[in-house]
Amino acid sequence: MQTRKDVAGQVAGLVGDPMRDWLTDEYLSPLINTAYEQAIMYLEGSCSPYIEKVVMVPSVPIGPDESNLVPFASPENVYPLGNLVEPRYVDFRVSGTTGPWRPVQVCTILPDTPPQVVEGTFDIRVRGDFRPAVLTSDDSVIEIHPLAAHALAYSVGALIGMERPNEGWVTNYGQQAKDAWNTIAGKLSQQQQGQTFRLGSPNRGNGRDRNQWNFNLQGNMAWEWRSFGLYLKLI
Repeated sequence: MQTRKDVAGQVAGLVGDPMRDWLTDEYLSPLINTAYEQAIMYLEGSCSPYIEKVVMVPSVPIGPDESNLVPFASPENVYPLGNLVEPRYVDFRVSGTTGPWRPVQVCTILPDTPPQVVEGTFDIRVRGDFRPAVLTSDDSVIEIHPLAAHALAYSVGALIGMERPNEGWVTNYGQQAKDAWNTIAGKLSQQQQGQTFRLGSPNRGNGRDRNQWNFNLQGNMAWEWRSFGLYLKLI
């Protein structure tokens, strides 16, 4: 996998500073992370396997009061959803079973819970877009694609052109960056063709029936995405 060092080397070549006399780490690092964040936002929703992940949080007590899973993160107390940018599907099953996963109903606002619902312990599975790690050192890996260094370098070149200012760099490197990211996004989409996805899942309703449920004695579960936190409760 390529690293921040690869990006810095390519940027140095683009702006004519191969010895990095003025292209210092202090100057370059924030520009790289600005371009990286823009790239992450652009690639979200492309079903990129480098951004979209599946995380399972086991043995979570969930009842009529909403839970954000933080106290049940892991034995090391590391919250597995800390970098979650947007959840797409949420499933649950009773802990200690190998039965099928059941979809959790997405809600705009979590509803009140009927009084007959009692707390249970469940495994929670979350599929969504997770933010890759920030590029903090030369060894930091560019996680969004194995060959993204050139696209990131063009993006940084355009940002440098805005700061210098150099209109030629803004125009030329900006267009090169756009073409490179479009190519990467297209290849990521092609990789997903022919794969099976849960189209029409109860997680992703059309908005008209998001607050309608078929309650049964075993209970259902709902989730709400609020302030970059995932909240669940039985309903």
